[in-house]
Amino acid sequence: DDDDDDDDVEPGKMRVSEIKAELDMRGITYADCFEKESLVERLEEARATGKASPEILEKFNRQRLEQTFREEKLDTMKDDDIDKVLANDGNLPGGMSPDMMKKLMGNPEIMALLQNPKMQEAMQLMMTGGREDLEQSLAADPELRDIIQKLNVIMREV
Repeated sequence: DDDDDDDDVEPGKMRVSEIKAELDMRGITYADCFEKESLVERLEEARATGKASPEILEKFNRQRLEQTFREEKLDTMKDDDIDKVLANDGNLPGGMSPDMMKKLMGNPEIMALLQNPKMQEAMQLMMTGGREDLEQSLAADPELRDIIQKLNVIMREV
């Protein structure tokens, strides 16, 4: 099935329209890119740094709030919701696989950490500023560092 082969498409092998669509999904501007090569570089950088639109996080928070209000559990993620934010490399922005995301969503301890305001700030920082900005924030904020370390321990167990 050729559809499965499209999941791990390298940016250089993608059509310009596909590259632009993924950059749009990630909220990455490309108005200054005039050649396919510069679009490819921009997408490779976005994938490598985990940059994406914080709207993804805002949508998650909104869904979580709505489900809490309706007293529903948010322990699974619908495939349709994942597909809407899936990049052409088959992963979610930040490099996480859909299967890992589903596993993490089923862990109540992780879900509690993801709702922590400090963690929310860190995720937005990663999406907008990339790994370097997040590392600077971690160096300056011991509370955030502790939350991330706890999250990493739990994720290794999942």
